[in-house]
Amino acid sequence: MISKLQKFTESVTLDVLGVVIVVSASIAMGYHLTVIDGIPIGILSTVGAAFSMMATRLVTKRNNWGNLIGVLTTVNTTIVDYYLGNQAALLTYPVSFFGNIASFWFWRKKGNRTPRKFDNWYFVNAGIATVMAIILNYIGFSGYLAHEIWPEDLAKFWVTTIITALTFSGTLNMPRMYADTWGFYEVYNGFKLYQNVLFGNIAYVAKYIFYLINALLGWLVWHQVRRAETPSND
Repeated sequence: MISKLQKFTESVTLDVLGVVIVVSASIAMGYHLTVIDGIPIGILSTVGAAFSMMATRLVTKRNNWGNLIGVLTTVNTTIVDYYLGNQAALLTYPVSFFGNIASFWFWRKKGNRTPRKFDNWYFVNAGIATVMAIILNYIGFSGYLAHEIWPEDLAKFWVTTIITALTFSGTLNMPRMYADTWGFYEVYNGFKLYQNVLFGNIAYVAKYIFYLINALLGWLVWHQVRRAETPSND
């Protein structure tokens, strides 16, 4: 039996609300008009945030189309983050790109969309994710090892490294559909909110405020579904 919380979390109303929030915030603040080095970053951010919102909402519903849309939006986000000051974006986002492809492939192969509990593999993947995040961000923020990280970039480096570690952890673990991955995404969303305040990306600030709520709902509902469909695990 589907609970009221699950119905609300997986509702089309919440899909529409999320898209409306990020697009409206961007337009209201005039961020969609932002252009950097001739590239319409504001438009790319606004459109990308809308599609990224839909990808996340579909994944929340355990709909595999969300992973496929996530593959496409990763390319957009790479361009936006790089031009807004994330010097390691060209190194780190390909991991998310191929991670979304892996999630799409494994979810389609698995068929069964029942979330699972933590196991040892989750923490192995999280450890690998952290090491990769530190190395790739150091390379990016040091001008590909041409110099030390500039003092003015240290805050962006550490915030971006923490975010990347959380991102990689979620990316590497999403194919196995762990319910508690949403707990890590909750922390990730908080750091991404702070990062986009630093970078001045209004569209993404609005997006990650909504994501904080969505991740909490995802965590609650995925555990509900897990307990309902695999009672012997508890």
